[in-house]
Amino acid sequence: MAEVMNQKLKQAGLLCLELLHQHGAQAWWVGGCVRDRLLGRPVKDIDITTNSLPQQTLQLFQDAGMTVIPSGLKHGTLTVMVHRVPVEITVYRSESDYLQHRYPRQVRFVDSLQQDCARRDFTINALCWNPREGIRDFFGGQQDLKQHRIRCIGQPHVRFNEDALRILRALRFSSVLGFTIEPQTAQAMNELRELLHVLSAERIAREMELMAAGDHWPSALVQALPVLRELFPYLPLFQSETAWQSALDYARQCPPDSILRLCGLFLDAQPDRASSLALRFASQLKWSTRQTKRLTVLCAQQRRPLDEQQVTLRWLLHDLEENSDDLITLQQAAGLLEKNTADHLHARLRELRSTECLRISQLAVSGHDLQALGCLGAQIGQLLQRCLEAVLNGQIPNEKEALLSFCQRILQEG
Repeated sequence: MAEVMNQKLKQAGLLCLELLHQHGAQAWWVGGCVRDRLLGRPVKDIDITTNSLPQQTLQLFQDAGMTVIPSGLKHGTLTVMVHRVPVEITVYRSESDYLQHRYPRQVRFVDSLQQDCARRDFTINALCWNPREGIRDFFGGQQDLKQHRIRCIGQPHVRFNEDALRILRALRFSSVLGFTIEPQTAQAMNELRELLHVLSAERIAREMELMAAGDHWPSALVQALPVLRELFPYLPLFQSETAWQSALDYARQCPPDSILRLCGLFLDAQPDRASSLALRFASQLKWSTRQTKRLTVLCAQQRRPLDEQQVTLRWLLHDLEENSDDLITLQQAAGLLEKNTADHLHARLRELRSTECLRISQLAVSGHDLQALGCLGAQIGQLLQRCLEAVLNGQIPNEKEALLSFCQRILQEG
C-alpha cells in the first residue's frame, strides 16, 4: 500500500485495532481509509468495524484511559480519542426497512464482517484491512479500483431505494476520484433520481460542493446532467446546446473552487437573470449569506468590462471587495480574458489593495473634519461618499487639503 497518511492518525488507528484484537475481538479498518490508502491518496480519517459490542468497546477503551464519545451508541457507533485524534468504531451491523429512502428503521448487530460490508453503498467503500490478515474484499472492490469504476454492492435499484443520498455520493466519488460509474449503477441512478427530493437541502448542498471541487468535475458534470436537471431544472445550461457547451468548457478551465465552478452553471444567461437564478439555487441549498453573496455577485458581474486602468481596478475592488480576484478567474475560465491579462490584473489588484483608498474609512478626511466646515447630519455622509467617488475616479488625490477644498466647492455650489 502507498503511504499518504498522517502518522498520528495511523498510529491511533493501529492502536485501536491492537486493543480490540488483544481482547479477542475482530477489528478492521473499513471504507474510505482503506480505499484511499490503496489509491495512494491522503487518508483524512479512520473508521473501524468490529464484532465487539458497543458497551464492551466503550468499557475497553475507557479502561485503557482514553476518552470515548458515545456519538451513536444506539446504532453501535462510538468515537475514541487517541491523543486528540478521533477514531470512529462501529459494531458489525445490518440495516433494513429504510424510512423515506434514507434512514434504516431496523439496525441489527451481527457477527459477520461480510454482512456488515454488504450494507454499504459501493464496492470500493467495502474494503477492509488489518495488519494481521491484510485486505478483505467480498465484492470485487479491488478490481473496481484498478478499473476506476464505481459499482453498487448488489442490486443498484435496491441500494438507491434504501438511501437516495447514494446517488449524489456516486457522482461525488466520480468527480473526486476520476472514476466512471458502471452502466447498471448509472441507469439505476437516472431512473430513481426523483428520490433525491426527499433529501435535506443541507445534504444536497454538501455533496454538490464536494462534487464541484473534485479534480474531475468536467467528466462528472457530464454524468450528473440527469440529476442536475431533476434538482435544478431552471439552470441556464439546459436551455440550449450552446449553453451546455459553454458550461462544459468553463468547467474544464476553472480551478477547483466549488462556488467558482458552480458559477459555470449560470454563465449563458444575461447577468441579471443569472444572478436571479443563482439566488434561487443558493436559497434552495440553504447556503450561508456569505456563500450566497459570492455566487450571486459573481454571476451578476460575469461580463463586467475589465482592463488594467487604475480607475477600473479601483472600482472593481470597491464594488466586489474580496471577490475581485474571483471575477478575474471566472472571466479567464469563461474565455473572456487571456491568461497573461488575467495574471497582470491579479498582480495589479495586489498592489492596489495595499496602496489605494477604496473605502470611506480610508479617506484622508473624516466626519469631524466636515463638521468643522459646518456640515451636519446626513450631509456629512453624502459628502464623504462624493469624496470617495472622486478619489476612485482619479479626479483628486486622497489628501486632506485637496479633499477639504473639494468639499468646500460643493458646499459653495450649494
